[in-house]
Amino acid sequence: MNEEHVVGLILVVSLVVSIALRTYLGVVIAAIGIPLYLAYISREQNIMASSRLFDKDLFMMIGTMIVVILVFGYFSDPRVGIILLAILIPVFFYVMDYLKTRRNASN
Repeated sequence: MNEEHVVGLILVVSLVVSIALRTYLGVVIAAIGIPLYLAYISREQNIMASSRLFDKDLFMMIGTMIVVILVFGYFSDPRVGIILLAILIPVFFYVMDYLKTRRNASN
């Protein structure tokens, strides 16, 4: 199976568990399962040995999740914000990549 498919499967399972059980267990599954799987498949490539464990991206992701949970905690269920974040961020980067490749193709 492709890495993207497995990560997507872990994300879908975590969303289903989170919605079905109405707890944050699904978020825990995604937060632990995806990095563990990526570390497992990259052990042969030795990617993790050359990268820093705590980098700027990690703290940005943690900060974004905290803000989303707190903001949606005031207005509605925080799981809705996490689900929206999980859907909107990949779509945003897909659109940005599409626009960038379209702009480069026209030049």
